[in-house]
Amino acid sequence: MDDELFLERINEIARDQRLHLPTPREGEAPSTAFLSEWARFLEGCVKKGIPLSDERWQRLTAESRTPHAVFALDPHTSAAVDPDFRVGLQLLMGLLAGRESKDGV
Repeated sequence: MDDELFLERINEIARDQRLHLPTPREGEAPSTAFLSEWARFLEGCVKKGIPLSDERWQRLTAESRTPHAVFALDPHTSAAVDPDFRVGLQLLMGLLAGRESKDGV
């Protein structure tokens, strides 16, 4: 999947779900509602064929707009791996795996 299709799909999911990403305050943990919304968004991405292991997630920028977030790829982001990003993805994948077993999906 090329970059254009990748962005098209995740922006379609964000639009369909009216994904709103509030700006987190430094030192403040994200709310449960925020994590649930983000997990639902990632679940939609996986269902549309976008793996969470795709390296483009690290280059993704998000802008909260009304009525939903809009994503783009930052061409200037280095390919260095952010360990916090991987830990966050693993946590969200764990949430999705638990949800899949409950839903039978």
